[in-house]
Amino acid sequence: MRKQRRSKEFKNNSQVIDIEEARRQRLEKRRAERKLEEEKAKYAASQRTRGKMAIRRARNRRRFVTGLIAVCVIIAVAVSIINVLSLKKEQRDAMQQQKELQAEKKRLEKELTDINDPANLEEQARDQLRLIKPGEYLYMFPEEITNAGDAPEGSEATDATEGMEE
Repeated sequence: MRKQRRSKEFKNNSQVIDIEEARRQRLEKRRAERKLEEEKAKYAASQRTRGKMAIRRARNRRRFVTGLIAVCVIIAVAVSIINVLSLKKEQRDAMQQQKELQAEKKRLEKELTDINDPANLEEQARDQLRLIKPGEYLYMFPEEITNAGDAPEGSEATDATEGMEE
């Protein structure tokens, strides 16, 4: 089929072709192509050493960048793990503090209910105000006198009047 097309082209083309000239042009074209290929091969050969070094540098650079990214990712993960652990510790501390505060709240609520108890009122009156019942005697020793003003609120001083009735 290809030969038919050529023959049609030649038939349609009314030019006279010089076979020797066509062969010479074809030969020159092939020589030019060979020369071009040789130049490309020479250039490639001259670039091989530089090319190999460039490839090594690029590979080393790629390894360095990959390593740097890996280190950054590892650091980011480590920092986030440390943050999570510190938050967990803070949460445990807060829960412990909450339990302590709830226990203190229960204690204070119990103390509040006991505050209106007659026995508690009597004890507070005897300890803090040094009150006595009719017919009782209050004995104060020098140590109690000097410590009475220094005693912090809520401290229990020994009462010499307990069990002493006339």
